[in-house]
Amino acid sequence: MIWGELMIPRRMGHLIDYTIPKKDLNILGRQILFLCGIVVVILIAKAIYQLMEQIIANHIIKDQQTDLMTKLQSLGYAYYEKVPTGQILSIFENAVGQTQQTYTFLFPQFIYAMAQFMVPSVVLIMEQPVFFLITMVGNIIYIFLNKVANQRIEYYLTIESSAAQTSQQSLYDAIEATTELKMAGSKDWIIHRTIQDFKKYKTARMWSIFWRHFRYTTVGLTLTISTVLFYFYGLQEVRQGTLLIGELIGYSFLIGLISRGFSVFFYIIPAQYNAINYARYLYDFLALEPAVKRNEITEQEPLTSFDIQLENVGFYYQKEHPIIENVSCNIPFVQKLAIVGESGCGKSTILKLIGRFYDVTSGDIKIGGVSVKELGFNQYRSFFGYVFQDTYLFHMSIKNNIRFGKPDATDEEIIEAAKMAKAHEFIMETEDGYDTILGERGVSLSGGQKQRLSIARMMLNDPKVILLDEATSALDNATELAVKEALEKFTIGKTVITVAHRLSTIRDYDSILVLDAGYVKEQGSYEELMSSKGLFYNLVMRGMQDEK
Repeated sequence: MIWGELMIPRRMGHLIDYTIPKKDLNILGRQILFLCGIVVVILIAKAIYQLMEQIIANHIIKDQQTDLMTKLQSLGYAYYEKVPTGQILSIFENAVGQTQQTYTFLFPQFIYAMAQFMVPSVVLIMEQPVFFLITMVGNIIYIFLNKVANQRIEYYLTIESSAAQTSQQSLYDAIEATTELKMAGSKDWIIHRTIQDFKKYKTARMWSIFWRHFRYTTVGLTLTISTVLFYFYGLQEVRQGTLLIGELIGYSFLIGLISRGFSVFFYIIPAQYNAINYARYLYDFLALEPAVKRNEITEQEPLTSFDIQLENVGFYYQKEHPIIENVSCNIPFVQKLAIVGESGCGKSTILKLIGRFYDVTSGDIKIGGVSVKELGFNQYRSFFGYVFQDTYLFHMSIKNNIRFGKPDATDEEIIEAAKMAKAHEFIMETEDGYDTILGERGVSLSGGQKQRLSIARMMLNDPKVILLDEATSALDNATELAVKEALEKFTIGKTVITVAHRLSTIRDYDSILVLDAGYVKEQGSYEELMSSKGLFYNLVMRGMQDEK
């Protein structure tokens, strides 16, 4: 394309200086056809270039999004507990978009601008070095003015990228917490906060755009300076007979190419500042190490025993503030273990450690005598079924929300799981039954209905070990009793580990682990712990008082 653009001014100069004076229409026609041919070739080359650019860009975008989704999944539970959802969305909507621009636009344009500047410059230096020096006068002035603009652009783009993340999070909070905000009468507060965050972003963006336009203005100014000097000197050369008028026009085209390439080159550099800010943010994200190290074993001997052992297990986010310490217990297969204690004593943490949402800080957890860290991650997770207090439901049909527990399940299996979870009746009362589309996060369902769908998911998967974190806390007494009976039937021949809030529901459990400030305070059956009249006894008595 560059060589084609160079040939046009050459042929134009030849046309003016040699062809037109001869007044030969045949030669003139051939020259014009030749010029038209060059233009067609340039257009075809540009079309092919743009097509290839889009193909490459689409591959890059697809690969980058795949890498990000893979990374998000690998980071695990710990990352999502610490990082707001809005910040995660910002990675896809801002960081990815800006860094993708580097591959799809900035880098290709950078290469093209370099060629557009270098090739005509070499021609001018070899043929008319004075014209090249005249051209560089304006470009040197542009460098100094551009440097000032770039410093301001970089400053405001840094603020803009940070403000974009903050405003994204504020908008997400305003949408996600609409019900809570209305109930608390804080609608105006969140609107004001969101507007302020957007205002900060808008102000930074306005100034960055201003300085970009200032930079564009300097392009026209410096180009005008070079053009005036060029024609002043060039016309003198024409008068002296050392330069033909056609050559002067041809060289003017070359100067235009040089100035255009030079200005685009220096436009792309500051544009990269913004992309670099986001790329640094994206790089830091991709460099994050997952809290749980995956052991990707493709072939492994199947486990013959599913006994679970906790051996001096400790866990902490900060060493000086342990969540649990020196927790040891054996959970034989098909037995039921309940974990109880005051709020914040580490009950749910133990459940998450057993399910490998986190890895232990000290000690070890074994299943069938094998450390969980030595088991293939997917194989290990396939042994477990989970029901937690918070149930995430997708914006899809009830049927597919249950099928999430076992993607290849048949409709009959889904209905059977819903019946076991006592969810079939309310599902059939919805508008389209199992095909009813749930709102985002299941907003059209009550807390108890969500929990029953979560239990149906778990039942559909038919795991060997079931982890329950106050799984029936949102149910009314009658429904809780029905679900409890269904769980008792379903859990025959399975290990059950429960974090219990209502202590009356764990009377028939084989063993109860009583935690106090991260330590095992007591362990035994319901009757043993009640007869010892220790911490568990006090918890039961307090619960009875609260129910009165």
